[in-house]
Amino acid sequence: MAIVKNIEFNNFRNFKNFQTSFDNKLNILFGDNGCGKTNILEGISLIAKGRGIRNSNISNLIKKDEDNFSIKNNLEIKKNNYDVHIFTENINDKFKKVIKINNDLSKDSLNFLNQSISYLIFLPEMERLFQTSPSYRRNFLDRLIFSSRNNYNRLINKYKKLILERSKILQVNNIDKDWLIQIEKEICLLGLEIHSLRNTQLNSINNELNILKTEYKFQFNVELEIKDDFLNDDIDFDKYLLNLQHSRVHDKHYGGTRIGPHKSDIISIINNDFEASLLSTGQQKTVVLMILIAQCNYLINDQKLSPIFLFDEIASHLDKHNRNILLDMINRFEIQFFLTGTDKNLFSFVSTNAHFYNITAL
Repeated sequence: MAIVKNIEFNNFRNFKNFQTSFDNKLNILFGDNGCGKTNILEGISLIAKGRGIRNSNISNLIKKDEDNFSIKNNLEIKKNNYDVHIFTENINDKFKKVIKINNDLSKDSLNFLNQSISYLIFLPEMERLFQTSPSYRRNFLDRLIFSSRNNYNRLINKYKKLILERSKILQVNNIDKDWLIQIEKEICLLGLEIHSLRNTQLNSINNELNILKTEYKFQFNVELEIKDDFLNDDIDFDKYLLNLQHSRVHDKHYGGTRIGPHKSDIISIINNDFEASLLSTGQQKTVVLMILIAQCNYLINDQKLSPIFLFDEIASHLDKHNRNILLDMINRFEIQFFLTGTDKNLFSFVSTNAHFYNITAL
């Protein structure tokens, strides 16, 4: 179990110098819009691999007119304390995030950290998850996979790189066919692996939702699935490769690659009747919270991982169904929570054990 004990910012986002300690269980950050609540969550999320909850360029994290940022944390993992220092390095005008664990930069230390910490995230735009773009829903699902497989982003990034490389090759007059075929083979292998992992992830969430509904009365039944006209149960490597080769003329003319997991969509069927895109904003939020509680159940019981919850502006559209799910999460799981909102009174429904932080006053 990983717990963020404290954090110290220097030249990070809107903070010149800022530090605070956190409770092991429930932390609620409140204050006016723009005061830095989300920036604190972002700083916490940077402890793990990647560019944080906003996926921002590292240079954009540095306070205006400053040269670098520094974030220091004390992290408790399995009752042991670790000092984690995150800072920037500028190499050839390109900023890079660097992490030291107990002043150690070794790969073993980074692997230990990445295997020990996991996040489940709610952002305000997720309230309209099923009315946003398919790419946003794919990213949402990929975040869930990443919460238990910290090497998953490498798979996604390599796939995207090969898709771009193939597009560049198709635009030149003298195509290196051997190189093109090799790239297409790799695209097929990675594409099938991504599709399989996404299906596995959705199946585990659906199974967890079925388990949870026996002990928790959800507002409705939810079934997640992948919608893709090309990728299906019958697809295999040879069919994938043949279709990819047949699409070369189309892809050269229109750009991109018209088949593959980057074209999939994630849909949610409600009560075996209609898609979640027809739900209200508050009801879509209910679906997202149901997915997150199911994923948390899976991480803790199957993967033996205790995630940290980062819930940004969670208090809007928080009807009784959403409050009940949120309270159930807090009471059910012995893990650390970070919630943000504009007003302390928005969280009057939580227990007195919550620790409140007025960011406006800091």
